[in-house]
Amino acid sequence: MKYLSLPVHLLKFWYPEALVVLIRTWRNIILYLEEDLAVGLMFRLLFVPLFHDSSIVGRGLSFLFRSCRILIGLFAFLAATLLVITLAGYWFLLPGLIFYATGVYGLILKGFFFAGIVLFVNHIFSHPHKKVWQIKSAEEVWQCSYVGKNDLGFDKLLKTERVFNLLAYLELSPVGLSGFAGDVSQSEVLQKVWEIGKKFRVPYLYHEHFFVALLSLTPGVESGLLKLGVSSEDFYDALDFLQRRADMWRVVWVFDEDFRTRHLKGVNRGWLGVPTPNLDLVGEDLTKRASKERVPDFIGRQEVVSRIINILSLEAGRNVLLVGEPGSGRGALVGYLAKLIISGDAPAALSTKRLVRLNETKLLSGITAQGELAERIKNIFEDVKNSGNIIVYMDEIQNFGVGEVDSKYNLYSLMESFLESSDFQFVAVTDAASYTKILEKDKSFARIFTRVVLPPATVSETADILKTHAILGERYKKIRTSVPAILEIAKLSAEYIKTQVLPDAAIKVFEECLVSADQGWVRKSVVEKVVQARTSVPVGEAGAEIKHDLLNLEETIHGRMVNQVEAVTAVAGVLRRAAAELRDKNRPIGSFLFVGPTGVGKTELAKTLVDVYFQGKGNFARFDMSEYQSSESVNRLIGGSGEEGILTETVRQHPYSLILLDEFEKADPKILTLFLQVDGSVKKRSGR
Repeated sequence: MKYLSLPVHLLKFWYPEALVVLIRTWRNIILYLEEDLAVGLMFRLLFVPLFHDSSIVGRGLSFLFRSCRILIGLFAFLAATLLVITLAGYWFLLPGLIFYATGVYGLILKGFFFAGIVLFVNHIFSHPHKKVWQIKSAEEVWQCSYVGKNDLGFDKLLKTERVFNLLAYLELSPVGLSGFAGDVSQSEVLQKVWEIGKKFRVPYLYHEHFFVALLSLTPGVESGLLKLGVSSEDFYDALDFLQRRADMWRVVWVFDEDFRTRHLKGVNRGWLGVPTPNLDLVGEDLTKRASKERVPDFIGRQEVVSRIINILSLEAGRNVLLVGEPGSGRGALVGYLAKLIISGDAPAALSTKRLVRLNETKLLSGITAQGELAERIKNIFEDVKNSGNIIVYMDEIQNFGVGEVDSKYNLYSLMESFLESSDFQFVAVTDAASYTKILEKDKSFARIFTRVVLPPATVSETADILKTHAILGERYKKIRTSVPAILEIAKLSAEYIKTQVLPDAAIKVFEECLVSADQGWVRKSVVEKVVQARTSVPVGEAGAEIKHDLLNLEETIHGRMVNQVEAVTAVAGVLRRAAAELRDKNRPIGSFLFVGPTGVGKTELAKTLVDVYFQGKGNFARFDMSEYQSSESVNRLIGGSGEEGILTETVRQHPYSLILLDEFEKADPKILTLFLQVDGSVKKRSGR
């Protein structure tokens, strides 16, 4: 019956459905041309002066140039319309023309007709009739699915290539899941898979969606998955990752239903911008760069983005100081603001702004005298004022000489009058230490800028950011990254890398993992090796040899020490619990106070632990506390007056180590108090 209705389907495909596609194609082409040529905008601005030149000549040139732009646009619209009409005419007449046309022309037409038949066959047999967003109930799922009713079985789905691919991204094999099949009704599966399709906004439902739906509905599945080291939530993460990859890789054609024109509502589309030659010499136009390059979205911390946009949209007090640690995404956020302006997604107050970064090095280049620098700055800000649509971005504003009085060229003092003027708008960036040490003390600076704090990304936000990096890494470097590896990078970076903040710390680890990929894959094992090499801290599950050593720790220690059974047993128990991660990770692995007379083995026990548990003498630091008997000794340990502390530097360079505080009772009381406050980490005087 299905094949008997093919002629009817062919007629529908060739005429009414093709007409819809052609009309959609024509509309998309016109919208694309309008976004590029701005014909409607030129009509509205026909008598508005070019570049703020209100003279008669300026208005005349405006009318002339805009009229030419309008004519070019109308010609492009007409050409596109005629092209689509011609294609439509040939398409609709093609079934009849093939019977009358002869010669080479006839062969060409027959070739086109055959291509049309191939498109029809592909349309009927290769794609479901509807997309997920078009169906109204779970009973219609089969109409948007590549899975047939006879294929709906756990074991059948497990053997498909798409499910195998899903499991590969979870570091699982079909063998490990072969016994998970359960008794689930078809109606439950259809409802669940429909929910999954809507959640991940997929166009069609594939085998992996049905597989995850079946798996999540199977009774007692979580306990079984736990033995494999995953949860049902991990399968949803994998689906999310694969759909993101498909969306990023997909090429959308002008005839597609989801074709979207790229908004170009921002900077200078109406030729209203004023040339800024002096600013261009020392600045980088971030909005111009965003129009040419692919700028990633800013993931997470959207409340910070919203606050910055709100401040920049004010009529007064609209300068922003973004305070955040290097690596927290300060530059990425500013770049994202430029992207919002270019894409037309910024509010009206920012929609025509240019975001220009002031380059300190270029600003000082070739300067030999203070007066020369003052003249250059004056010319730059005259450009900014005349333009009237520029936001000046000052990266690391503390480097511009805020609070300095003895520097050769104090940029801030020369720029202060412009910073205080309501004619100009600024976005500045600094870190927390510089803000506290320098900027906060300057009352005029605090009055000029509204401070916005950018916290480091969370582990969850970092994982989302890494997914984008992983997709790009797979596309351009042909190296795939598993979903557990992505989550492991985010988690371990937050836990072990203290010299950088998220997401930058995790991105650096990910880049190292790409270099260390195993057979084209970045898996959890690769991540653990990279983090261990980077931090000198063992991560991941203990191997068989290490487990044996831990179980026989007392025996190993007694191979080097005689007696002290009670002390050795207590120490070994603590270390085993730490290795099994049955401890607070914010606390030290173990804190022991060895009490006893000289010669009983206190120091020897510590040295034995280094060799047995910490696997090397490089992870041992001994401090003779009799050398720290004065109150000033605290500075020697944790730093002060610009100097590094002995203890803090030792811990920073060797975070996984045993610290022996010998003759602890002889230390100054302030030092005793300091160690009472240690909670698995210690801060230097600088706050690091």
